[in-house]
Amino acid sequence: MRYAERFCEFLNNVDRQKTAELISIIFAPQIVSAFCFAFISFYLEPNVKMKIISAFTTISFTSIFPTAFVYYLIYKGRIEHPFVPIREQRTIPYLFALLSALIGFFILLYFKSHWLIIISQWCYVSNTFIILLINSRWKISAHSAGLSGPLTVLAWIFGYKVLPLFLLIPLVGWSRLYLKAHSFWQVVGGTMLGIFSTSFQIYLASKISMAS
Repeated sequence: MRYAERFCEFLNNVDRQKTAELISIIFAPQIVSAFCFAFISFYLEPNVKMKIISAFTTISFTSIFPTAFVYYLIYKGRIEHPFVPIREQRTIPYLFALLSALIGFFILLYFKSHWLIIISQWCYVSNTFIILLINSRWKISAHSAGLSGPLTVLAWIFGYKVLPLFLLIPLVGWSRLYLKAHSFWQVVGGTMLGIFSTSFQIYLASKISMAS
């Protein structure tokens, strides 16, 4: 009982605003993609050369370059915050992220990276395109999609062992809701997009890979 009381007291003393902001930063789509791609590149690729090529390509074209572009837009006064809270201002960053990820995809094809890394990169391209289309009418949560998609990739590789990590999804969703960055359904929509779109595309790619 004392432990429960202490835990409740701890929760009451937590600065929820700062906690939500920290969670949103740690699990920003660019950060999640960088860690996920680095991990699967070093896990799946057969030799050091390909590990470095795949990791460098995926991290650069899904994380570093899009993030640098966002901060360039901030410097130019086009946007005010790295998470781009105003829906109408998200189009240009999404277009750049889409083009950047597509270039990375073709580089992975050229170097013949592991098929699962290539299709994961393609999922990043296609999911970004879908989010871009949705964003023209509705501010879907990129944080939710950017976390659930990579977790789906990891679940495809490691199976049920990864399932506990999916508990991070409601945590990130709470942070976006608390910060009033999204509505409940925008968070749910991003999560469903990340899981189902990624699962479907990896499934199709696996069938093609096995057939060839």
